Amino acid sequence: MHTKNRHYLAKQIALALTFGCSSIAVSNAHAQDESAAPAEELIEVISISRKRPESIQEVPIAVTALSANELEAAGVERSGDFIGLIPNVSIVDSANVGDTQVNIRGIISTRDAESTFAYVVDGVLQTNPNSFNETLTDVAQIEVLKGPQGALYGRNAVAGAILVTTKTPSDIFEARFEAGVGNNNTQRYSGMVTGPLSDNVFGRLVVAHSTTDGFYENVFLGRDDVVDFLEDTNVKGRLIWEATDDLTLDFRASHSTVEGGAINFNAVFALPSFETAFGQSAFFKDVNDHEFIFAFNVPGENEQDTTELSLKADWSGDSFDVTGVLAYNDLEEYLLSDGTSASFYGYEVTPQCQTDRQTLNNLPTDLGGAGRSDLFGDFLSPFVVLPPGQDFAGVYGPYTPSSCDGYQYQERSQRDFSGEIRFTSNDTDADLRWIAGAYFAQIERDVVVAYGADQGQGFLRQPYVPPTGPNPTDLLFNDTFDTTVLSAFGQIEYDLNDAWELSVALRYDNESREVSNNVPNVSASGLNVNTIVNGVVGPINPAFGVTPDGIPDRDASFSQFQPKVTVSYEASDNLNLYGSYGVGFRSGGFNSIGTEATLDFWFNASGNGTPGDAVNAQLIVPDDYEKEVTTSFELGSKATLLDNRLKLNTAFFNTQVDDNQFFEFFAGPFGLLRAVTTIDELEIQGFEIDFNYRATDNLTVFGGAGFIDSEIKENRNRPLSVGNEAPQTPDKSYTFGFNHEYEVNDDLLLSTRVDYQYVGETPFHTLQGEETPTIWDFFGTLGGGVPPGPHPQNFSNATRDAYSTVNARITLAGEMWSVALWGRNLTDEQFLQEVIPAPEFGGSFIHPSALRAYGIDISVSF
Repeated sequence: MHTKNRHYLAKQIALALTFGCSSIAVSNAHAQDESAAPAEELIEVISISRKRPESIQEVPIAVTALSANELEAAGVERSGDFIGLIPNVSIVDSANVGDTQVNIRGIISTRDAESTFAYVVDGVLQTNPNSFNETLTDVAQIEVLKGPQGALYGRNAVAGAILVTTKTPSDIFEARFEAGVGNNNTQRYSGMVTGPLSDNVFGRLVVAHSTTDGFYENVFLGRDDVVDFLEDTNVKGRLIWEATDDLTLDFRASHSTVEGGAINFNAVFALPSFETAFGQSAFFKDVNDHEFIFAFNVPGENEQDTTELSLKADWSGDSFDVTGVLAYNDLEEYLLSDGTSASFYGYEVTPQCQTDRQTLNNLPTDLGGAGRSDLFGDFLSPFVVLPPGQDFAGVYGPYTPSSCDGYQYQERSQRDFSGEIRFTSNDTDADLRWIAGAYFAQIERDVVVAYGADQGQGFLRQPYVPPTGPNPTDLLFNDTFDTTVLSAFGQIEYDLNDAWELSVALRYDNESREVSNNVPNVSASGLNVNTIVNGVVGPINPAFGVTPDGIPDRDASFSQFQPKVTVSYEASDNLNLYGSYGVGFRSGGFNSIGTEATLDFWFNASGNGTPGDAVNAQLIVPDDYEKEVTTSFELGSKATLLDNRLKLNTAFFNTQVDDNQFFEFFAGPFGLLRAVTTIDELEIQGFEIDFNYRATDNLTVFGGAGFIDSEIKENRNRPLSVGNEAPQTPDKSYTFGFNHEYEVNDDLLLSTRVDYQYVGETPFHTLQGEETPTIWDFFGTLGGGVPPGPHPQNFSNATRDAYSTVNARITLAGEMWSVALWGRNLTDEQFLQEVIPAPEFGGSFIHPSALRAYGIDISVSF
């Protein structure tokens, strides 16, 4: 680690400890002032993080728990709402509903790869990638575990685990109805009914529906409900059958339908040479200074249908309990949106593009143009869209109001079946406690990425459209991935004496993966000039150029032992210390077949006269990628102070990651391409502190801070990135808030909760200012509007600025009803949700975050 980074981290730790000690000092002073009327103790929180109930202050894991009351007070509706309450945990939610990327202590869940955390709902591990972003209704508790949890929670828990416990069916009849409205035509409705169906069967049914027009407007269409709109409907049912005194069966079923916007990005160039050549600073602009224009002529669509079924059986024996789980999930999803090919003139001479350019150009009117700066920005700042007759000369942007950029279509569908059997000792007072079990999963995932021509004739929403269709396909990746998972696990907890506990856990996972290609061996439509090489129209998947007789199936197997050793020490009744060593594992996998061939043709030198000869990016992006292994050490403390009114927890951690899976985005004359690469060696270390203080009977103050120092140690795919920070990892984050309750009278309670969040600067790529070649080096050799190269990219202006948000909720509640006024991002902070750098494109695709939102909710219980 660099010396300056060490000093920075040490300074931040010192500041945090000073903050924590100051909190204790202030709390002691306040306690003396209030000695005549001492505050109540904090309620003890029970954690199930080790698959058995324990006090959260005694569990030797860095875990944050949020109760039903806290979730309601904070107005938590989706995953991003509670993620923002936890230091060193962040989230990106941009491209489409469910495309969430969660960063826990510098390890990020990767697009098109497996997640980095286990997501468990009511004891059932969720394998559906979109389950995490479903509406959170009727939730009893959420726990966020940090650090590798693979030993107990299995596959992909390299960064942690998130446990959701929903409310159980009641043995008495209860009902609840909620409704809410907000700005941007936001509406929410939900209803719950629960009660006994017989003497030993209890049910619970929850229905929720929400809709919003979103914050942003499409200026070309003049509509405010086609950008970040969302309509979401969920139906969830649960049955508890107490079959015998010893056997309980838990049935869960849910179905959700989602319609929302998709691919709402703008592009920002990172080309210093263009800035010099054209005398325009817009070609090398800070991504944080961008003014968004959404003007696409193909409104983004994202539609999802998800069905989830599970059965959990719990049997209580004399000396051990048995838990069995079976689960089935089905996700059908598609995305349709505008494309990017206008930047590379692919559809420049199609009739529809020529027609569009007549009126949709930003050439000034005094030069004979349409002057549509409202759609493209000012002329040459940075885009240049010219009328017909001046072909292959402009500087176009992606996602334009013209058909010149084509369209993209994607599918992300998955069906899976999984099960687990677990044996747990049930004598919690015994010196030796144990868990043993086995897990399996069978997963089939279909992934489609298609790119084609927009002829102004509408769209068939299917992977392949022939040249005679309204939107013919010119590039297609279409693969079916089959995965079989088998694993065995166990854990032993042993009390060495009254103060010391040793816990040893071990899991072995094996994943067998196969991928088969579904792309027909046909040529592109010929409408995209970039698919024509030496007068011949190429295949719709470049892999056919390497294996013209057909693309063979591929298979691979990945396995790993995941041990975890924890030593915990009860220093006193109020202080627990622990240290742990753990290993996490995320399976390797396959990129869409044809990824390597496409990138080699356009970006890597071959000596065969391909465009890659002019670029020579020296990319290493194969059609498969390696497994990821995380090794972490952690030291932590959990203190309960001031007569049990203050909880103060700290943790230091050091994590080594081998073959960290990283999402790369490529844009070029071929359209768009998504791939998973690996960072060979990554080191992450940090510190975090959190507190919860019951200052008085009516006031609770809480907060935390997290600091991360990371460094890329080795990266063969991007050698210049060595020494840079881990991508998409804020260097620091803070949370602070309070909850105040005031008894208006014996029947009315007024509650006020305020939450503040700060997220530090965040780079989104491994390249963070180092210059590398771009496709513009090739276009510079062709003449036209692009000057001769070189034209390297430089991402020194592509780091997201630090930002802060404030949320608040004021609730007036009676015995059977409540009314709440709420606001999110009350300061209307405008910050970027995501930056997707595309180095070989020479720029970034950026997505804005939600703006100020406010509204009112009402609820009635029966």
